[in-house]
Amino acid sequence: MNYTTPKPTGRGAVFAVVVLAMLGMYQTGSAAGIDPNTKWAWSGNAGWINFNPTVGGSVAVYGDHLEGYIWAENVGWIRLGTHTGGSPHTYANSDANNYGVNRDPSGILYGYAWGENVGWIYFAPTGGGVTIDPQTGAFAGYAWGENVGWISLKGGTGATAYGVVTDFHQFQIYLPLVLRPS
Repeated sequence: MNYTTPKPTGRGAVFAVVVLAMLGMYQTGSAAGIDPNTKWAWSGNAGWINFNPTVGGSVAVYGDHLEGYIWAENVGWIRLGTHTGGSPHTYANSDANNYGVNRDPSGILYGYAWGENVGWIYFAPTGGGVTIDPQTGAFAGYAWGENVGWISLKGGTGATAYGVVTDFHQFQIYLPLVLRPS
């Protein structure tokens, strides 16, 4: 008898690569907004900060960074980064042309936002830091601005509760992996 080893067609591998690539693009290339009912942060010096203003700005949350503007009645517009367009991006935060808020895969935010009236706002200060819960989309923690002090992304209780929530949620993929010797 004559046995031949079948040659792999690679169709399964190609399919898996295509699916994983599409999901990877979703994670970093698709934006999510901020829940219009859960959009407030608080600063004792700047007052209420709106992450989903109805006019003139909005926040887009991507798998690797944030884009857009937030609004505070007492201090004006605060820009979350210089990049626009939603493609995968990491802000270098090395000068005024490439600043912004990055997001790591676990939801930790780091980098700087800028407001003409408040200066730099740091999202990963010592003694603070901001995260996005990958399951619920809820922001938590504190950012710091030299001119506005601490900015709380979640707090209060009962009728005075406030917070910021995005509809961007991480998800996990479990694929059966079958390895066969060739």
